[in-house]
Amino acid sequence: MTNKVLNGFFVSAILLLMAAKVNAQDLTHFKENKSSVHGSISATGIFYNSQGITPRKTPFSYILNGNLVVNLKGLVLPFSFTYSDRNKSFRQPFNQFGLSPKYKWITLHLGYRNINFSKYVLGGHTIFGAGIELNPGKFRFGAVYGRLRKFTNQATNVNNPLNDTITSFTRKVMSVKIGVGTKKTFFDLIIMRAADDSASLDPSAIETGNFPATNLVTGINSRIAFTKNIHLELEGAYSIYTTNQNSTVSINAPEFITKIIPVNLSTMGYMALRGLLEYRNRKGLKLGLAYRRIDPGYKSMGTYFINNDVENLTFKTSFSTFKRKLRFSGSIGLERNNLNTARNATTNKMIGSAMVSYDPVRIFGITINYSNYSINQQPGRIQIADSVKLYQSNGTFMVMPHFQFFNSKNTISQFVSLVFSNMKLNDKNPTAGYNNSFTTINNMLTYGITFIPVELSVNTTLNYNKVNMTAGNSTNTGGTLGISKGFMKNKLSLGLAANLTQSVNAQQTMLVFTPSLTARAKLGKHHSLLLKANMISNNNVTNNNLSSTEQIGDFSYVFNF
Repeated sequence: MTNKVLNGFFVSAILLLMAAKVNAQDLTHFKENKSSVHGSISATGIFYNSQGITPRKTPFSYILNGNLVVNLKGLVLPFSFTYSDRNKSFRQPFNQFGLSPKYKWITLHLGYRNINFSKYVLGGHTIFGAGIELNPGKFRFGAVYGRLRKFTNQATNVNNPLNDTITSFTRKVMSVKIGVGTKKTFFDLIIMRAADDSASLDPSAIETGNFPATNLVTGINSRIAFTKNIHLELEGAYSIYTTNQNSTVSINAPEFITKIIPVNLSTMGYMALRGLLEYRNRKGLKLGLAYRRIDPGYKSMGTYFINNDVENLTFKTSFSTFKRKLRFSGSIGLERNNLNTARNATTNKMIGSAMVSYDPVRIFGITINYSNYSINQQPGRIQIADSVKLYQSNGTFMVMPHFQFFNSKNTISQFVSLVFSNMKLNDKNPTAGYNNSFTTINNMLTYGITFIPVELSVNTTLNYNKVNMTAGNSTNTGGTLGISKGFMKNKLSLGLAANLTQSVNAQQTMLVFTPSLTARAKLGKHHSLLLKANMISNNNVTNNNLSSTEQIGDFSYVFNF
């Protein structure tokens, strides 16, 4: 593993040197466009009450949201903010503000922003800081610096029973992207360094096993259009992760590398790679071959979650014909785990799915879905006993016909849809498979009618769900009825709905009743009010002591400009 880490170090060093050669770009003159301001601001109050259960929320909370876009003669300044009093007693209440002003090929990022350089390096993680992106012509550059996470100390919030935040360090990040190309063909190099601030927490507040970590990730992201119809996507990254900065057990590494990231016995290296070769034409035909491999344990501080220890190869296609009235899409592939043979067994999967959609006439259409996933576990480091071997197939078949009717004057619209779904898990384990197999049946009928001139709509749904298992069966039967009415050319709208569901299994019978009310009012061109109220009544027929009721109400004001 040491050699693998060192190889990653050298790649990271090369990218650092390349990024250091990027020069600042001069701004061009502002284009004489008209200035404009538009956006929205909303305030929502949330009321909550419960009986029979531990409260899931506080009795009252509020959320403030705002989005503003200012265009000053070509200089675009988008602002956004979110503030909530939830967890108000904690050190970091939920409040965010950020903006990304843009002028031509220059974009600045300030405050709370979601930056996406690469899904394996810096991919959509919220950052509080500053960044810049420059795209003059075919040159592509981006840089960001900020905080990924503010320190949290559970000890400061012990009086809040709704808080589940664990103690964590302040985590900061710096990332650079440099590349060349256009949207159709480009090549980017990305590097990111993130680290926990060990001084952000008092030593007495640090939990056992919670160590400050450091991460250095280098990667590429590219797309090559060979022709108008064929293109290749390639994305990969190498992540060097030190889980404990304070470890005193060192490993050999060049001095200039240890200045970038702490290197010790807790340092590991991981690789991630994905590729896609795709063909598509103007008639809607698509053919694609996709490959993905993520090393066991792969992680990056710049992403929230990456599924690792997986390798798959997938072929997919889609096309349409008969003037797009008939559409088809499907895929088939192989997948496995245990890439480093560290697990006791290797799980192999065959993945396949297909969808056909046919709309021959205006009033009728039908969609058919089928998917099948099979798993076959093979011995790895040790021999697998038959009693624990995983050998399953999971098939799902779904048919969804739908009808839509209009009267001769197009003043009344009716809609009918049906869903027939069957899912079967077949466990082929010779010892315990019979107990694990089960079948799920789900049927649903929906009908709706709309009287367009009087702004009145009525809809109803009936549903039936049954799960058959060796250990016992469960059944859910229910229905929903809803009515909505608009007034004054839809400036005022009211909606009532109610759902009743009966759930039956071997242990208990439950009746769940959920009525709801929705009211919306438009006050002129810029103002609107929204009221939502609903109740959830869980009536345990078997044991009334386990029954509960919850009431939730939302009241919102929105100002659009």
